[in-house]
Amino acid sequence: MAKSEATDYIQPIYKERALKHVLKLAGGKAAVKHMTPEQLLKMKSARDSVAKDMQFNTMKWFRPFKYQKEFFETGKHFVRRGMIAANRAGKTIASTYEAAYHLTGLYPKWWNGKVYDRPIIAICSGESWEQVAKTLQNKLLGCDDIKQSYKLGTGSIPRDCIDEKSIRTDGANVLAVEIKHSSGGKSKLYFSNYTQQSKNLQGFELDLVVLDEQPPDEIFSELVVRTAQRDGQVLCSFTPLKGMSGLVRKFWDKVDGYTHIRVTWNDIPFENEWGEEFFSQKERDQLSRDFMPWERKCRMEGIPLVGQGVVFPLLEWPTYKAEDLELSKNPKLERLISFDLGIKNDPTVISYFFRNPETQVIYLHRQITVDKGQTPDEYIHYLMDNESRGVPIALPHDGSQPGRYTLTEQSVRETFEDTYGLNVIAGAILNPANDQGKVTNHKSYGINIMRLGLERGTFMINENCHRFLDEARNYAIDEAGRFSDPDDHIDSARIGVLALIQGHGETVVSRVKAFEYKRVAPVEGKMQRI
Repeated sequence: MAKSEATDYIQPIYKERALKHVLKLAGGKAAVKHMTPEQLLKMKSARDSVAKDMQFNTMKWFRPFKYQKEFFETGKHFVRRGMIAANRAGKTIASTYEAAYHLTGLYPKWWNGKVYDRPIIAICSGESWEQVAKTLQNKLLGCDDIKQSYKLGTGSIPRDCIDEKSIRTDGANVLAVEIKHSSGGKSKLYFSNYTQQSKNLQGFELDLVVLDEQPPDEIFSELVVRTAQRDGQVLCSFTPLKGMSGLVRKFWDKVDGYTHIRVTWNDIPFENEWGEEFFSQKERDQLSRDFMPWERKCRMEGIPLVGQGVVFPLLEWPTYKAEDLELSKNPKLERLISFDLGIKNDPTVISYFFRNPETQVIYLHRQITVDKGQTPDEYIHYLMDNESRGVPIALPHDGSQPGRYTLTEQSVRETFEDTYGLNVIAGAILNPANDQGKVTNHKSYGINIMRLGLERGTFMINENCHRFLDEARNYAIDEAGRFSDPDDHIDSARIGVLALIQGHGETVVSRVKAFEYKRVAPVEGKMQRI
């Protein structure tokens, strides 16, 4: 098909929609019966004109579903916005139409979201160049191959707004294009993909970032930095098949500046505004049979998939507010302090616990992160205040190794006990003996105890323990059984949980009794360390 011929070609779907529109304006099919030949001819001409406008100015005729409109409206108050949606929800349609409104400045009367009254700089990014072409480029410009230039303008950006001379390409892909803005200037639209190194994105100042599917953390961070100078918006639409990543968690938990709209199959209509089949029950039933059982909640309800290797597969975490419980004022609660030691490559993490001996609920109340390079003498003050002094201290197995974390001949244990007179629990905190009588320090035992506690609500986390929660939400184990890094805050908590369930916690009442230092000889021949 030659370009000139293709340019004039109107797709049948737009002719059908145009006819419905013109008939409605004329008074319906009944009114047509009374029209003169001249009126019918004018009606046909009007249909053709409307059909052409529908094809090359789709923005004017777009009517969002309820949840798409709700997503647009979040832009009025939030700068990081996610549409976490089931398959077939029209999530990419929503983000690309919003991008078109901002790029052109042509907002519809019903618009109640973010408004730019000037040209903007935007970037739309996806997982690969192929995916970018087939989704973002196609839905914005109308073609997934720029060689099919006659299709330009059949996407969400009207043809009259696309400056064809400004288009920069690489093969079939559009790299950049300028879009005419209603204010008289031109917006700039760039395309990129997640496989590009983040350094290639440096130097941009962006008003708008559109992300189709979950980006890698480093790409997201780099693009967000690009919006800082211009107080830009970030739109991220995806089905959460990669699980509860750190980025997904920000949207899911609606941390400051972030929000999301979740869309399930129950929210998706069966027909669009033209009465055309959109997502039939028959198609839904077939897809639900096609999906693997563990995928269904994600693909049909937009609930993040629990990925392979995730250690703590929780959507709702058992957290509490310190002011709601006032644990420090309850003398019946057991107290304990635990450590994950570090000095050269890792920080030292101090964890403060409470435990209710009646309900056996453990509370991770506070964690202090000590910078790398600090010795016990530099952070000892955290253990010497009125609330901490005398509380039992649980150390990991290497806390008794001379010089390892002290830069002296003393061990951490000796520094705490002999120099500062602290109440250090005798012996290292290890796992109970297994069925072969071996005492081990394998992480998996303590991690499993923590997981069960989190799932049952018997291990509660103060919502201010942000670093623990960040590590735990992203904690994974690979096929070789190796746990992911970083896990300093998890390890500190693991030592404390093990010490508490082994009976080392102490109440305020029992603390008035004098304690004796007891040095336990290392377990010979039976302990396995990893």
